[in-house]
Amino acid sequence: MTIKKIFNADDFGISKGVNAAIVKAHREGILNSASLMINQKYADEAVKLAKEMPELEIGLHVNLTNEYPAAPAQKIPLLVDEHGKLKNGFVNLLLLSFLKPRQLRQQAETEMRAQIVKYLAAGLPLQHLDSHRHVHMIPQIFKAMRKLQKEFEVPRIRVMNENALNTLKYNKNKSWLFDGALIKYVLLRFLCWWNGYKNDVYFYTLLYTCKIAKEQFKGVKIPSGYKAVEIMIHPGMPEIDRQYPQDVWDENILSPYRTVELETLLDKNVPENIND
Repeated sequence: MTIKKIFNADDFGISKGVNAAIVKAHREGILNSASLMINQKYADEAVKLAKEMPELEIGLHVNLTNEYPAAPAQKIPLLVDEHGKLKNGFVNLLLLSFLKPRQLRQQAETEMRAQIVKYLAAGLPLQHLDSHRHVHMIPQIFKAMRKLQKEFEVPRIRVMNENALNTLKYNKNKSWLFDGALIKYVLLRFLCWWNGYKNDVYFYTLLYTCKIAKEQFKGVKIPSGYKAVEIMIHPGMPEIDRQYPQDVWDENILSPYRTVELETLLDKNVPENIND
């Protein structure tokens, strides 16, 4: 049986350039899924664009690390600074998961619920859940997300179940040795094991996050036992975002790899290189 191949663009709504790239990749290429950040400046534009692309699967890219929350700041004091903006990176949230587990779980649930409600109020179907910086893999946050998944009947949550040995067997690119991807991989795989949750969607490209070129798909074989594979990708058009420097709060938005990943999504031969 041929497995479903999900090419998912993260960060929908983060910038005009990313929004434009997602539209182009869907209409002219192989992009068939996207994760929308509902608390970003260009989220309203992303919602409008998503409604114009009914064949694009849309889910929520939960954001607990930057910009303003969807919930009242006074209800999530662990998550916000004195200006009411989300303040914690992955490491801080991981520490809070062990130091203040109950408070973090409750406040993360409050904020994620508010983002889900805001997303649904925009009139979009909620077809999956994942998160910016993969913070949903942090144990207490994951517990809260699983609760919300059941409550809102969301079909799937992204799980970091990539098999590194399998990936490296078919891919000779060694960039993961020098850019911190290996450390990220080991940590997220450990948290995946800790959370004890499995699904039937295989995740591919963790080792090459934000550096996905066509070469990463040549001859790749997906392990048996899965019904689908999700390829996470971050397309963008930095040339557009440079026109709005006041809106670029993350330098990654201007990364040249955003263009490379867009070009990858425009190559309609890529899916044929993924074997099951």
